[in-house]
Amino acid sequence: MKSNKEKSLDIKFIVGAVFVFLFALIIFFSLRGMVKVYRLRSEQQSLNKNIAEIKKSNKKINNEIYELTYNKQYIANLAREKLNMIKSGEIVFKFIGKNKNKKAKKK
Repeated sequence: MKSNKEKSLDIKFIVGAVFVFLFALIIFFSLRGMVKVYRLRSEQQSLNKNIAEIKKSNKKINNEIYELTYNKQYIANLAREKLNMIKSGEIVFKFIGKNKNKKAKKK
């Protein structure tokens, strides 16, 4: 039969082993948690950048909608630039040659 001193050492050993095991679990899960937090923060930063870009794009689109709705001069300029339209009575000058060479050099 074990003496009180041996039983006390066995209990201390078991308590110490349980403590070390719990401490190891805490460290393991806290490290996993820290990694997860880091990953989530980087994902949050990426999403915040995307949100900022989308807000900027939305603002640009809203400005264009406003201009197309209320600004007739904007519509006229847009028609001239994109559709090559002219007002009645206007004279259009086309310069041939120089622009083609400049475009070819840029490419």
